[in-house]
Amino acid sequence: MASGNLWALFKSVTEQPATLMATVLARNGSTYDVEYIGGNISQVSYGGSNAFEIGSKVFVQDNKITGQAPELPFTEIEV
Repeated sequence: MASGNLWALFKSVTEQPATLMATVLARNGSTYDVEYIGGNISQVSYGGSNAFEIGSKVFVQDNKITGQAPELPFTEIEV
């Protein structure tokens, strides 16, 4: 069992910004236009040296690209 303040431990885990997956639509220098799964479009920054191709999947956290996301197949199952 963890010792110390459990509330502080919980807050340290939950206060991190969410990591979202998006598709690259366009590149404008060091910024990218991306589309999230829900259809929202935003402009995000990337400070790394690798360029992402249009149509590739990326991870976005706090309006910054954090890395390449895997190209996984999408399957919809009706229940």
